[in-house]
Amino acid sequence: MENWELVKKLSSRKKLGTVWLVRRSKSGQTETGYFKFSNPQNERYIGPLAGNELLAYHLASRLHLPIARVEAAKIKGQLGIVSLARPEPKLYKWDQLTRHIYHNIPRFILRPERLLKMFVFDIWICNIDRHGGNLLAYPVGEKYDFYLIDHGLSLLGAVQWQGFSWDHPHWDRVVGYNRNYVRGLSKYIRSYEQLKPYVKVIQHIPYQELEKSVDSIPLTMLSHENKRTVKQLLLSRQKKLHTIVQQWIKDYKRPPEP
Repeated sequence: MENWELVKKLSSRKKLGTVWLVRRSKSGQTETGYFKFSNPQNERYIGPLAGNELLAYHLASRLHLPIARVEAAKIKGQLGIVSLARPEPKLYKWDQLTRHIYHNIPRFILRPERLLKMFVFDIWICNIDRHGGNLLAYPVGEKYDFYLIDHGLSLLGAVQWQGFSWDHPHWDRVVGYNRNYVRGLSKYIRSYEQLKPYVKVIQHIPYQELEKSVDSIPLTMLSHENKRTVKQLLLSRQKKLHTIVQQWIKDYKRPPEP
């Protein structure tokens, strides 16, 4: 929680909290980030925003997914998280890429299997907000690499936003709570066999590791009660992740009626 300075106030939304552009000097380098925090009014809609973001970062890192680094911060008396911007010379939102890239993801995206892992990860954590604006891409030679941002509407944020308890059957049908996929991804997914390896990777994470990740979140961001709830959510969805993903294949890939 060190040395961040406010550069610009970007937004303040009744439901989604506040975002500031911030900057700091560290080891002779200048780092830029996006500081997010909420108040009790926001939390009526999105739950513990900072805790959701920080925990999602820990879980994604455990799975070796490319994700913006997130850390706790206190700036001008406000407690929240900073999502650090990567110093890429050219950075695009996924939606800003050209159509031919969406139609041939293996040709233009580096290690495209990570998109499949991201998809399964998002199902595991009930992410209702993965779209082209929170998947960032940058050129590497003739291809593009990418990384994930913005996970406030996952985990308890998703539960609070949609108003269904974590164990409600609502969360077992992905198409019932999320049809907002990044462009080209749903066509790239052709069968469960593509997703199965990433389902297994998540299902093989020991509970002790999940518990450690949740317990590492400061109590100022995730209360004891919230930690108990999110542990139940993660463990329950981990156990039945294969059936949830298979159900998505059936629902989304169902052939049209003749």
